[in-house]
Amino acid sequence: MHRWAAPLGRDRERGRKASEGLLAWRDHGRAPRRRTAGGDDLSVRGLTRAQRSPLSEEVKAELARVRPADCDRRVLAALLPRAKHLGAPARRLAHAAELVGGRASLRRECCRRTYLRGLFLAGGSVSAGPSGYLLELRPPRGEATRSRAVLEREGFAPRARVRRGRQVLMLRAADEIASFLRHAGAGETLLRFETRRVSREMRGRTNASVNADAANLARAVRAARDQIEAVHALAESGRLARMPLEVRAAAAARLRAPEATLSELAARLETTKWVVRQRLRRLTREAAR
Repeated sequence: MHRWAAPLGRDRERGRKASEGLLAWRDHGRAPRRRTAGGDDLSVRGLTRAQRSPLSEEVKAELARVRPADCDRRVLAALLPRAKHLGAPARRLAHAAELVGGRASLRRECCRRTYLRGLFLAGGSVSAGPSGYLLELRPPRGEATRSRAVLEREGFAPRARVRRGRQVLMLRAADEIASFLRHAGAGETLLRFETRRVSREMRGRTNASVNADAANLARAVRAARDQIEAVHALAESGRLARMPLEVRAAAAARLRAPEATLSELAARLETTKWVVRQRLRRLTREAAR
């Protein structure tokens, strides 16, 4: 047997056992679905909001349709041209790849992605609520260290938290969640996720812009009201007549156009906005004395 054939077989066996262990853990102890008289599904009781998320179900439904054998077939397609001279061993390798079904060594990128797919199917959830994005992975006991290592090797930076005696790995950044969906093979759900994400960000920017405009308008209205009150107070006390001509011109312009912006007042007075602001501030300071 060629020198790389034996290590490849051992790697495939380890990868197969790891992924089968994840899927067995997912199915272990699953209670039958029970319904009340009204038809409510009792199996969702005790689940977190992320676990009940329709997005989680979309991801799992798509990942369950992925043909895991494609992983090994791609690896095999790259190896067989170099193994033609082996004859029967090469054919046995091809047969083993079909049986393994993509659950192969974690040394290869495609196999690490298969592992992540099984990890999400076994105990993963993703949500995009008002408070932000969250992807959680709940590895079975004894798999937390390996799961975190695989995630970090693929470029992720998961946060760890212990919940009910079990370690939970979390991704909160939307970019990381999108990258995880791409790595796991949930391409269709990724497109929907990105569409929702863009729509949400657009609404957020629009709301922020509207709120900023409303706040600016409110400040401008308060400033104009204070300036008009200052002009009336100075006129009643006779102090307005003793102020410089340009300040009195700014006061008259404000009284004639209470709703005008500083830019519009500057255009009427044929000066700059900064100059108009300073003259109006002088009016309010003088009235406050």
